Amino acid sequence: MTTKPKAVDLGALPVPILDCMPEWTALYEFAWRLASRNIRRTRGRDHMDAAWDPARNYQWVWDTCFMTLYCRYGNGEFPGIQSLDNFYDLQREDGYISMTYDMTTGTEPYEDRINPPLFAWAECEYAETTGDLSRLPRVIPRIERLMAWIDRNRRTVPHRRLRAADNSADERGGSADTYQLYYFEDGGSSGMDDSPRTPRVKEAGQHADWIDLSAQMALSFRMLARLHRKLGQSAPAEAWEKRAEELGELINSELWCPATRFYHDRHIPRNFNSSKTAAGFWPILAGVCTGERLDSLVGHLLDPREFNRPVPVPSLSADDCNYDPAGTYWIGGVWPPINYMVTRGLMRAGRGDVAHGIAARYLEGLARTYQEVEPHTLWECNAPDFFKPGMVAYGNRLVKPDFVGWTGIGPIAMLIENILGIELDAPARAIGWTIRMPGRQGIRNLMFGGKPVDLLCEPGEDGRLRLTVKTGAPLRLTVRHEGAVLEADCAAGETKLELE
Repeated sequence: MTTKPKAVDLGALPVPILDCMPEWTALYEFAWRLASRNIRRTRGRDHMDAAWDPARNYQWVWDTCFMTLYCRYGNGEFPGIQSLDNFYDLQREDGYISMTYDMTTGTEPYEDRINPPLFAWAECEYAETTGDLSRLPRVIPRIERLMAWIDRNRRTVPHRRLRAADNSADERGGSADTYQLYYFEDGGSSGMDDSPRTPRVKEAGQHADWIDLSAQMALSFRMLARLHRKLGQSAPAEAWEKRAEELGELINSELWCPATRFYHDRHIPRNFNSSKTAAGFWPILAGVCTGERLDSLVGHLLDPREFNRPVPVPSLSADDCNYDPAGTYWIGGVWPPINYMVTRGLMRAGRGDVAHGIAARYLEGLARTYQEVEPHTLWECNAPDFFKPGMVAYGNRLVKPDFVGWTGIGPIAMLIENILGIELDAPARAIGWTIRMPGRQGIRNLMFGGKPVDLLCEPGEDGRLRLTVKTGAPLRLTVRHEGAVLEADCAAGETKLELE
């Protein structure tokens, strides 16, 4: 059995067109090249490598889930979604999946710890982008078993509601009006290693309700509902959607702080963690933050005193006493998974213009860092206040270079989704295209339901947009530009359209 992964054909990838920002499309190509160097074969399966340590085959759950989110645009050349199968294969009978495995040996370097459980989200995004539903009957039961394990093992003890009115003792279990949410063991398990959310001691985590894990569970419930619907299974879909709604109501009741108008971790029995961290934005993606609360979170994102830094989005608000403008890991570092979570959530919540603005400034930060810092590459994370890489936790040195890894999510997925404004729903044969950038733009050779699609926009001197669509199969196209909307059914072949 060969130990070398299959060679990647970089010429088979989608080709973005963005005449106004050639440095961004160059960074896109560079990210794919780096990703092609970080593919491994373990036990006969090709999989993405987290780019953490080439000497060790350690793979993390949430790194891998985020890598699938750009690999789904790789036209089948990159083993993104297949990488999740390594974790499913190692799942225990009781449903547990560790946050990290040595994939060579199948052992846990850090026992009894979970990472953000993002499998359902990753599988749903893959299915909607590619139209491939073949994995779902096999993976849905595994994800549901993991959800059950987390329900049994990572829920906090019953404790008093913020607005309990029974006058019982304000302590654990001292009230008849109690609730439970979810906890990580410590910051390392959450992925936000040195964040000031909790001491990095395994026992500390259970004494707080964690906003990110609670929202990630709501997201998972909602994505499981979507996956079941894709298979025509209405009863389990309704059951998971109900769980998502109930959990969302609990999050909004217990983890929203009226004073800061932000979501915080809550120390048991009732005190909020005062730091505003990027974990507080997970409720947007989970679909539990709407209305005025969504407006408030957008306000935090756009406030230069908080999260609207020269390179957005920092992992910690800039008005926190722990904030480091040099981007030391999770006390200010700008991280690819956070930026993608934020922008994807905003898009899902109908705030695509805000997501576009954040993505544009993030890509500009990556491009400037690539140009101005040696080695010229992509890094594990970036500084929020300078065009530089971030710094490691607990050490005075730069983070890891050549980190693709999950850093590919900005130059690849965010370029396609937030900058070019392309949204795919392959099972419905529908493409949404929101044009926000000036000049000639689009994409060639984007696989859509197994067939290539070319989209090209060329502004005319009369102010009208000339659109050319080439597709191997019929599709429904919805184009938006500055308030104008064009809907068209495009047959296989070439279609010419115009939009004012």
